[in-house]
Amino acid sequence: MKKWQGFIAVILSVSMMFSVAAMASQPVGDAAAGDAIFGEDITVLPRNETLYLGGWQWNAPISGNPFAAVTNMLYVDQAMQSARIMVFETLYMYNILEGKLYPLLADGEPEWNEDITVLTVRINKDALWSDGTPVTAHDVAATFETNVKVSSAMGVAYGAAIASVVALDDYTLEFSTNPDNYNPFRILEFMPRVYVLQKEYIDAKWAEHGDDIQAFRNDTWFDAPYSGPYGPAFMSPQKVVLERNESYWGQAESLWGKLPVPKYIVHNIYASNDSSRAAFAAGEIDLNQQFMTNVFDMWEKDGLPVSTYLDDKPYYIPQQMPTIWFNTQRPGLDQLAVRQAIAYAIDYEQIAQSAMSGYSPTFEAEPRSIAAPVEGEKSQIDFDRLMHLQWAGLDIERAIKVLDDAGIVDTTGNGIRDFNGEDLVFTLQCPSGWSDWEASLEIVAAAGAAIGINLVTNFVDQPVWTDNQQTGNFDIIMINAPANSIAAPWSRAQFVLQVLDPDAERVFSGYHRMYSAEINELIDKAATEQDPDVLREYYTQISIFLLEQMPAVYLMYRPSYFQTYNESVWTGFPEEGDENGIPPMILAGHGIGLLYYLRLR
Repeated sequence: MKKWQGFIAVILSVSMMFSVAAMASQPVGDAAAGDAIFGEDITVLPRNETLYLGGWQWNAPISGNPFAAVTNMLYVDQAMQSARIMVFETLYMYNILEGKLYPLLADGEPEWNEDITVLTVRINKDALWSDGTPVTAHDVAATFETNVKVSSAMGVAYGAAIASVVALDDYTLEFSTNPDNYNPFRILEFMPRVYVLQKEYIDAKWAEHGDDIQAFRNDTWFDAPYSGPYGPAFMSPQKVVLERNESYWGQAESLWGKLPVPKYIVHNIYASNDSSRAAFAAGEIDLNQQFMTNVFDMWEKDGLPVSTYLDDKPYYIPQQMPTIWFNTQRPGLDQLAVRQAIAYAIDYEQIAQSAMSGYSPTFEAEPRSIAAPVEGEKSQIDFDRLMHLQWAGLDIERAIKVLDDAGIVDTTGNGIRDFNGEDLVFTLQCPSGWSDWEASLEIVAAAGAAIGINLVTNFVDQPVWTDNQQTGNFDIIMINAPANSIAAPWSRAQFVLQVLDPDAERVFSGYHRMYSAEINELIDKAATEQDPDVLREYYTQISIFLLEQMPAVYLMYRPSYFQTYNESVWTGFPEEGDENGIPPMILAGHGIGLLYYLRLR
């Protein structure tokens, strides 16, 4: 908890006491409830029973159907690390602090057979749907089969790697790997990511829509049975209200042993980042998932009761790495010296401070590797063997020497180095409007100018950016390296470095197209290796390749979750060192646990 300026904090707390009654009688946010999309408006929401969220839902809710292409992001979000599990639940919950799975709908640990081809999962016999019927293995099997049938995002992600999901009985499941696309990590990713949905409801919807896949996916599902602690109560273009299920099965001793503290969870829909930030500062949002520049000013300068998981920089847990990818099929960028020189010349400290408001640790504090800077991943790397490959950045002298030694000089006198008679002129590409990424690439462009390489920023619409990365229509492009997950660092190694066909018309990973049979083999071996010492060797060798060859270069570390608290009404939010070990995951995965430790100020 931050040590706010005492007098201001006291004044704010007193003012909040007087404002509770007003908040209880009208919606908090930019507008009144408006036309209902689902349910009846609960006009009186006791402030001492309501947790207000921000930063997820920026548009009117469209659908509560997990099979749909576009959904209600507040409670239908099956992110790689873990799904948000307030309404629908997954088999397991992932904890980013430990790199560990915790059982949710499952009972106990998942168990591989001896040759790592079949994973057995058991269902918690206490688990119930909101209609009071048991959650069973048949629900899980039907969920998987339906995802594949409708080609949902989850069906595409896991349909090729999972040959089958079979219910052996009501409470026992077998996940079988696909021998033609063998990847046990994909099955592990499934566990905390894919919602389990009720088979009976799925079957009823197929019958209702006459097996029409598009109609099935377009159904809003707002009335679907759910297994989580909250259900949708009201939705409009202005707000979404979830209400606690007083019969939630998770109060059994096999899970939490009690109900979550808030009775209502509300997300008002704000018109802009600025209006959302203002509402947060005013105490109208308790738990915010929003990138806010200089968040520390809220407590250091304004004396507000605002805090983050970490008391000091970087304030949030860094889990992903926005990265520049070099198109190694472009002349000039196929030269290691050019890639090295650009990497050495970049001012990473400026990126961390100006583009990311200090929310990124430095590469001195967290050296580069194929791992994200979280303990569960770092333990799988021998960093002593990587130290000679690290670089500080803003090392113009070293960058120039690398180019000069390679004979890549300016032969025409125009101030731009050339290679094979062509000036080194490259575009730097990222989506338009991603302000922190745009700022980062401007800093990269400045590095190029300092060493005689002309780097020109090119900000494009997101669909264009996505198409260009897949087709190779770029020189240097900024793309995230995957965030921490139960499958990392393997998933990151596969995404960043594994290139099977460098000449493919489209690729969906390995966008630099640098082919290495050795690295491909190491990544394949790591997918099945169970010996932690051998696995550590594999990931260390993979890291050496990444740092030596530089097909892609991290620009910064970035949080996956900007979990920020205003403690005017509620306190007890997760902080570093808490004995309960709840991670700052914004109610996704094991982060749902924060709801059980909240208390009123």
